[in-house]
Amino acid sequence: MLKFLRGENIMDNLNLIVKLLKDYVSDEIEITRESTLKELQIDSLDLVEVVVSAEEQTGVTFEDDELVDLKTVGDVVDLLNKKTN
Repeated sequence: MLKFLRGENIMDNLNLIVKLLKDYVSDEIEITRESTLKELQIDSLDLVEVVVSAEEQTGVTFEDDELVDLKTVGDVVDLLNKKTN
């Protein structure tokens, strides 16, 4: 299991989120910061599972209301960066 600690490099958070999302996305699809959760076919349940995994690996906690406005992979990464810095 990967362990990303508070204050780690922003790229580490991007890599973590991309790694977690790959469990839900076809191997042929490239995941970038600009990818929308909709185009990746990440539904709300998938997003919650990704966020719970990110919480477990980083030690941060996300509030449900913080997840409502997440539209892109970059939004998820930015929220994680905010929480870990």
